[in-house]
Amino acid sequence: AVARQHFGVDPVWAPIGPLVRESIASTVSSERMLADDWVNIIDVDAWRVERPQWRGARPVIGRHSRPSPQKWPSDPQILREVYPVDGSWDVRVLGGAQPVRDLLGAVPDTWEVKAFGSLSPREFLAGLDFFVYFHAEHWIEAFGRTILEAIASGVPAVVPPHFRALFGEAAVYAEPAQVRGVVQALRADRSAYTAHVATAEQVVRERFGHEAHRARLSQLMGTEPGVTPPENASEPNDSHKRIDLAPRQFVAAPGPSRRGPSLPKVLLMSSNGAGMGHLTRLLSYATRLQEDAEVRFLSLSHAVPIAGTMGFDYEYLPSAPSLGMPLRPWQDLYVARAVETLDRMRPDVVVFDGTWPYTGTDTIMAAHPQTRWVWSRRGMWRPSARTPQMARTEWFDAVLEPGDLAAPYDQGATSRAPAHRVGPVTLLDAADLLERAEARELLGLPQAPPLALISLGAGNINDTSGDIGAATQALRELGVEVCVTNPEIARTGGAERDVHVVRQYPMSRCYAAFDVVISASGYNSFHELMRMGVPTLFVPNPATSLDDQDARARYAQDQGWAHRLDSLTDENARESLSELLTGGRSMVAGALEADPGNGANEAAAYILAMSRGEAIR
Repeated sequence: AVARQHFGVDPVWAPIGPLVRESIASTVSSERMLADDWVNIIDVDAWRVERPQWRGARPVIGRHSRPSPQKWPSDPQILREVYPVDGSWDVRVLGGAQPVRDLLGAVPDTWEVKAFGSLSPREFLAGLDFFVYFHAEHWIEAFGRTILEAIASGVPAVVPPHFRALFGEAAVYAEPAQVRGVVQALRADRSAYTAHVATAEQVVRERFGHEAHRARLSQLMGTEPGVTPPENASEPNDSHKRIDLAPRQFVAAPGPSRRGPSLPKVLLMSSNGAGMGHLTRLLSYATRLQEDAEVRFLSLSHAVPIAGTMGFDYEYLPSAPSLGMPLRPWQDLYVARAVETLDRMRPDVVVFDGTWPYTGTDTIMAAHPQTRWVWSRRGMWRPSARTPQMARTEWFDAVLEPGDLAAPYDQGATSRAPAHRVGPVTLLDAADLLERAEARELLGLPQAPPLALISLGAGNINDTSGDIGAATQALRELGVEVCVTNPEIARTGGAERDVHVVRQYPMSRCYAAFDVVISASGYNSFHELMRMGVPTLFVPNPATSLDDQDARARYAQDQGWAHRLDSLTDENARESLSELLTGGRSMVAGALEADPGNGANEAAAYILAMSRGEAIR
């Protein structure tokens, strides 16, 4: 449904393996499903380990996975059959064994168990004679990446028979009661062991190697491997003509790509907030880091493609609400996706911007213990808010706090917490502001009349009982035309000559186009408006769970920088807006004098220092 909505085409399905194909067969028509599975791929040469002799006097078996109950047998008898507890074999585990402790009451003393992330999988696999992987009986393993890694490393993988459709001759198959006999037979016949490893390597290279992926992409595009299709090529090859695969043009993101072997690697992670505050703050850091670091984004925000338009590589990780998933299974997805990203990028430092570090973040950290983690955590939390997430501060190597012009009114939990504090952070500086005429031209606005921007979220311009309607009515009475950022606000059943829908990111670049702005007092909008010297009427959003917008707006009002109202009526809005239209520039000048400068520059320097391992507190 999402593919149809955004791209106007029915998607083509390429299951990751036989079990996935089987599970979606009743939903996806055969005409929309490729004949072959698009299985995971692996760099065989990078994983390969030579094993000229046995690793010990007894069979050395092992497994690695996340410490989730579904990753282990749920039947105690099966667990003991597959992983002996009597010391007859050396059993080694990477990833923890809490499910075993829960099932058996204790982890056998004869086992060697290492925590998740304490050792690289390749190094762990190098110490095994056999990789034995059995999971909970009810669990459907969509692929089995750890099995593929074991096979690629050159160790026989002993797995349940249902994996045969996926791995073929590359693995060894056994029921739980057969595992001991299979392992002992191969242990007693070194030539058979070596022959199986050679066969498995060949199968993995042919089916799961990089060339296999290049071949299937070429087949889908109707080209030979390594050959670029002509510009007018729109037809796939004969085997896929029934599927519409006409290529579509996408505009490349502007801006140079910053890469280099000597540059530190910085991964910027943002949560999925109510607005764009978290992502914009990270972009403020990124634009000042890009000359000195390789920067990539991993974000839960739908707006993360904006990072691409600014020249940065990005990945989107959907939140649980976006996927309609229960929180617990989504957390497993979050951990897997984040760990996979860190596996590829190997960042020196990860900067997380959000008010709540997600459950599982500590597991991600454990998987990459050499990576430093910084929590970018803005202040001004509501004093009455419950803040159990503050305990998660200990997960991070450091806390970076973007400053707030209203900090004297900050009574929340972070105001008393240790952090490295910098000045207020905004994406742009006043020097980046477009001239009035240029800004209006860019937004498609008329040059002559006075203009106001209403940025309050949902509402209707004709509903005078609401804030937006009251503000619109007051502005019309003052002879000011209205601009809104949300087209739904302007949808009143007919065109309004004095209502303009404007879209631009960042909007702060065009603030000179407006004579006055009516805005909520979130972190980014507040500091952008004050830093850009815009006459502003703040209407704090009372529905925020954590951000103390009211305290921020009260401080600006008490300093004489701006006006603030809890809610708008035609009368109070008209009075405040009239004063701002005549004297707002002199009011906001006080904020400009109090501004210590953009803290984004200092924040970027701090992040770079952390990437180099320099201890800054």
